[in-house]
Amino acid sequence: MNSKDSKVSEQEKSKFLAAQKAAKEFIFDGFVVGVGTGSTVKHFVQQLGELVDKDELEIITIPSSSETHLELVKAGLPVSTLLEYPEINIYVDGADIITRDYVLIKGGGGALTVEKIMARASEEFLVIADSSKYPRDLLSYPVPVEIIKQAIITVLQPIFNLGGELQLRYGSGKKGPVITDNGNIIGDITFRQKYDPFDMEMKLNNIAGIVENGLFPSDADKIIIGQKNSAKLIKKS
Repeated sequence: MNSKDSKVSEQEKSKFLAAQKAAKEFIFDGFVVGVGTGSTVKHFVQQLGELVDKDELEIITIPSSSETHLELVKAGLPVSTLLEYPEINIYVDGADIITRDYVLIKGGGGALTVEKIMARASEEFLVIADSSKYPRDLLSYPVPVEIIKQAIITVLQPIFNLGGELQLRYGSGKKGPVITDNGNIIGDITFRQKYDPFDMEMKLNNIAGIVENGLFPSDADKIIIGQKNSAKLIKKS
């Protein structure tokens, strides 16, 4: 195994350990569990599936995306919606970066709007991530935004006025920009200088045509970081 493969393997292990700690220590019988999107969350779903399969846990899950919905079904977990269960006991999701002040940037998977809805509809928001995600500088990762298709040109100048530059996100497997589950466009904003994430979250959402952005300034109640051989709770409410 070369050094690159070893690094990837260690990262996957740390994701697994964070997910395992979340599933075994913070999910309880009878919970309605909101489930985010991403590679670390996939480990969490697998852990939940094993616990339910062993009759150690009885829960309802609410997915944040169509991708997660499929993962939950494959794991044999009961799946419902926010319409049926608007009050969520706990929402578990990953993050693209976490700063020393516990500001999150999310949306690398394109599900940021529903993720924010679920995070703020839940009694508790638990973040799981590997050690490469924390601590990170706010400028080290672009801020994802979900944009109405007709506004992809009109939002450019207001974003530039805030110190940012928008790039539409393109995926693989099809031509054209990435389309969200809501039928909108995903873009990523790179900022030229430091900014206040609380202020910027509001200012971005005040731009006509932007549905939501990936800044989560103070949403996380608990954060678990997976390390080489363990997982550590670094923030608790």
